[in-house]
Amino acid sequence: MSKIRPGTLRLRILVPILLLASSGCAYYNTFYLARRYYHDAEKEQEHSVSDETSVAAKTKYDQTVRQCTKVITEYPKSKWVDDATYLLAASLYGKGDYTAAIRRADDLELKFPKSPFVPEGRLVKGLSYYRRKDYDTADSIFQAMDAAYPKFPRRWELYYYEGESRFAQRDYTGALGWYRRAVPHADGRRQKADALHRAADALFEADRMDSAQLVYAETLKEEERSKDRLNVILRRAEALRNLKRYPEALQFLNTWRSTAIAENREGELLLRVYELQALTGRTNDAMKGYQDLVERFPGTNVAFESQFQIGYLVETAVGDLDRAGREYDKLRTVAGGNNQFAQQALRRSQSLATLKQFQQALKADTTGSRARTAFRLAEVLYFELGKTDSAMTQYRSVEALYPQSVYAPKSAYARLWISAFDRQDTLGASQLTDSIAGRYRGTRYAESALYLWKQWSGKSDVRTALFDSLLAHPDTSGAARYAEETEPADSLTGIVPPTSASSDSTYQVSPQIQRDLEERARKFLADREAAKKAREAGKKPPAAPPPVPPKTAMPSAPDTTHAAPADTTRAKMPPPTAPPDTTRSTAPPDTTRSAAPPDSGGTAR
Repeated sequence: MSKIRPGTLRLRILVPILLLASSGCAYYNTFYLARRYYHDAEKEQEHSVSDETSVAAKTKYDQTVRQCTKVITEYPKSKWVDDATYLLAASLYGKGDYTAAIRRADDLELKFPKSPFVPEGRLVKGLSYYRRKDYDTADSIFQAMDAAYPKFPRRWELYYYEGESRFAQRDYTGALGWYRRAVPHADGRRQKADALHRAADALFEADRMDSAQLVYAETLKEEERSKDRLNVILRRAEALRNLKRYPEALQFLNTWRSTAIAENREGELLLRVYELQALTGRTNDAMKGYQDLVERFPGTNVAFESQFQIGYLVETAVGDLDRAGREYDKLRTVAGGNNQFAQQALRRSQSLATLKQFQQALKADTTGSRARTAFRLAEVLYFELGKTDSAMTQYRSVEALYPQSVYAPKSAYARLWISAFDRQDTLGASQLTDSIAGRYRGTRYAESALYLWKQWSGKSDVRTALFDSLLAHPDTSGAARYAEETEPADSLTGIVPPTSASSDSTYQVSPQIQRDLEERARKFLADREAAKKAREAGKKPPAAPPPVPPKTAMPSAPDTTHAAPADTTRAKMPPPTAPPDTTRSTAPPDTTRSAAPPDSGGTAR
């Protein structure tokens, strides 16, 4: 993106040629070359496919640096020294040497405090801190500039990149305000589209889906770059999907299919189409569509994700676990062991095998360990397969079928945890707390349930009063009823079960999962406390971080690993790591690089 329009650029080049012919100054020759190299670097960077500095642009920036350094060192009293100092800072920023750019911007302000390039230098400095992810310093510079230079001509960049800084800090409400301020200062449709796009992204991440899809629609009216337009299309469809407006999202995507074909990204769009078909109950159509993608795009991530989705639909919508395992296993032969979809498919295939073994053991078990097997089955459903509904049903059945087993209170506590932290169900959590406190009175399970309620709810009620009473006067009268059975090690499978039980342990899990659960609980409580303080201070509570999409979401694709409408509540503990979401707009190259100082005869303007 270049701030300088072609007509202005020709004028700025013409002036130095005339001056060069008349003056013959050696120092001006040097500065003129620096300007020319800088503009060449900007042109090269404009054609780069990424925001990273291209090799050709870096070469030109290096030449600019050499010429500017020569002006500063060999002609320190020339009238172009401040021009050269600013251009040097901008070139260092352009090539990615942010520390040196900051140092040169400081030199400009210290040595030439009255130079008209001081505001430009401060912008370079703020952007350099932003690129170094020193967001606090960048914010202070941008905000000080906003107050100090009300007529600063490059307000779009100032507001846009302050929005980017806030977005990077997950302050989506703050980012939205700055993006909106940038819109009326846009120099053309592209800048306006960029600001609108990122405003929509901020709304999306703040879970304001309806507003997000409206702003994405507004962005489409301004966006003229085909690649970026498709990114907006896919993102708006994702917002509509999250609103459960599936028919509208389907119609919208089909309208723009030709754009995806023109960009050679039809597969990405069709992945979303078939996901929406599955969500509307058209399982067979979705599976046929995925199979078509496997055949049309062999050896690509589109084909790999499609094959994974076939296995997932067979597992969740059709309910054929054996066939689902076979579909997952196909990925190992075509995608290789390092592919993210193959790895996810392998985990699900292994979990399905474990699930089947536990189911068979539960039917044939006559050794008295059925309760333990049934409890493990629930854990596989929850931790390994992410089937929260089925896991809750299985935990409930353990309580009903094996009420005298230690796994009955463990299952009750598991349901309490899910109701509180996964479902945010206050009524359900309160009822389960009362049930555990009454049914398992005199055990640590009752005490743990009351403690969870106190920490999670933040309330002071009869439950928290009972907990405080138990702390003062411990009750262990029922502990012997639910002592842990001594059982042989699990010999059903070589796969380590998701959790392990220990004596009277209030729903013990493996160390790694336990750390993840505790970290999540701490984060939840900290966020709630921050929101409470913000409300008391009369401020808007800070925005919550965005939900992390599943590992199987391919780059530039929405979460499609949960395409089936049946039992698709995803497991939330531990949270998976997501690949970069490239459907959203990346920050366009900032135009600090293109703001070369005008040739107006040095500092005497």
